[in-house]
Amino acid sequence: MSSNLSSILARLDELAAYDGPWRPLRDEIPLLRTRLHELREREMRLDDLLVVALVGGSGVGKSTFLNALAGDQLAATSEYRPCTSVPCVYQPPGAAFGPAEWNRVYGSALENLVIIDTPDSDTIARHHRDMVVAALTQCDLIMICGSPEKYLDEATWSLLRPLREERTLVCVETKADTEAESIREHWLARLHEQGFAPREYFRVTARRTLDRKLTGRLAGHDEFDFPRLEAYLRHELSTEQVRRIKRSNAFGLLAKTLATLHERVGARAENLEALGIHLSECDKKATKETCARIGSRLFAEPHLWNFALGREVSLRAKGVVWTAYRVLEALRTLPARMAGMLRWIPRESAGRQAVALLSEQSLLTDDVDIVTPDVRDCYGQYHSELAVHLARAGFAHVNPDAGFNAFAENVRHRLAVLLRGPARDRIVARARLLTSWPATLLVDALPVAFVAYAGYRIVNFYFAGITLTGDYFLHAGTVLAILLGVELLVLSTLSRFFAWSARARATRDLRTSLLAGGIAFAPERKALQDALAAAQAIESLRGELAAGKTEAPEARAAAVDQPATRV
Repeated sequence: MSSNLSSILARLDELAAYDGPWRPLRDEIPLLRTRLHELREREMRLDDLLVVALVGGSGVGKSTFLNALAGDQLAATSEYRPCTSVPCVYQPPGAAFGPAEWNRVYGSALENLVIIDTPDSDTIARHHRDMVVAALTQCDLIMICGSPEKYLDEATWSLLRPLREERTLVCVETKADTEAESIREHWLARLHEQGFAPREYFRVTARRTLDRKLTGRLAGHDEFDFPRLEAYLRHELSTEQVRRIKRSNAFGLLAKTLATLHERVGARAENLEALGIHLSECDKKATKETCARIGSRLFAEPHLWNFALGREVSLRAKGVVWTAYRVLEALRTLPARMAGMLRWIPRESAGRQAVALLSEQSLLTDDVDIVTPDVRDCYGQYHSELAVHLARAGFAHVNPDAGFNAFAENVRHRLAVLLRGPARDRIVARARLLTSWPATLLVDALPVAFVAYAGYRIVNFYFAGITLTGDYFLHAGTVLAILLGVELLVLSTLSRFFAWSARARATRDLRTSLLAGGIAFAPERKALQDALAAAQAIESLRGELAAGKTEAPEARAAAVDQPATRV
């Protein structure tokens, strides 16, 4: 777990940087940042001395126990009244721990530990309890002290409950007596009921040990587990074991942090997924209606597409018939071209739209305005419907204007890409097909043949000395005009059919492009995606942490059964 701790904290930092509109996560950010700060400190202190806090009610013998560990009268003691008003820190020479107002005693009895004798946890003085909390915040291991007369006080447990799974806990029965029944079983059972998992249990007589050390006598059997406790503090708490305890504490704090995030944030991922489905439905409905409105304005007017195809045909026209078609097309589209040149004509006019449609030079966003009141009303209707579901899921209000502007710009872009891309390519391809050389020769064949035949008759009659009357030329011109008119009518019909097919295909492309989804409600979708990603990240981190728990039992095992055989 220690190798992945930095990466996990880095991912939690990303969560702590969240500033989106999802209130369930945003409300947890202050606590998450506080926990991250503490985790960073614990990560930096993995190689520091182990900090042990002695905690318990008044008269349980905490100060006597500290004196017994040190073998000297370091702290004042009393059997009946509180005598520790300021934490007393027993630390190796050269160490500096705790605030300046705490009492410091330097000694070398336990070179790998810093021991804090805290004020009584059941005191009514608020200042004393605050100092106990400060000591608990900075410690790595808690030695909860109890005596047969006092070991179940609620005041002590109220201070320890917030630290469950965040600190390694050791129980010390400080006033053991052969004539009194051990409180071990009852104490441990009650601790387990409160959610605590002590790692060790020691039964000692601190007063006898202190007297023995002060007089220089050898240890006796009446001190119970005190020799084993000293061996545990001096030898079993090696450098590696201290690192394990510190890692275990960090593991517990991290697990509790993720459990809180799971309960208040991660568990709501299913609601977010349901909201995502509803958002997609609203997106499709709004886009479908917008597509229909745009289609009714641009794609439902054949003359716009006839104009576009006629313009491309005119640019490529050759031959007799196509030249005539070009002249007629120029006359027919003169109003539209004049509208394009006169900028004072409203942009929503058919002429301006015809000029803009499928044009390489004209900007669609300037010449064809798709942001009409009906489109805006349609978007607002579905945004209001979606806003209700967003509020129920815990999202703050999102300004619809930003979403609509992004939606309109996205529609403009996709429409412009379609019209200047596939749609225009089809128009150009059809114009090239109509004006290709084979088609041109085929169209010009009949008029050219008639003109050649009429010219042959004129020359032949001239050399034969026959004078042609005006009726002949009138009839020939009439027939030629009829031929040209019929062919121009056929070409116009064919051109209109090609324009219709291009418009129908473009309409299908428009539906495909817009109805693909992901266009409307961009801010809401971004907020939902960020929230869902955060919830999934929390669940992923919990899974990784659960998979790495093989290290936790070794460092945090509540293995109190094995010591019980030695009590």
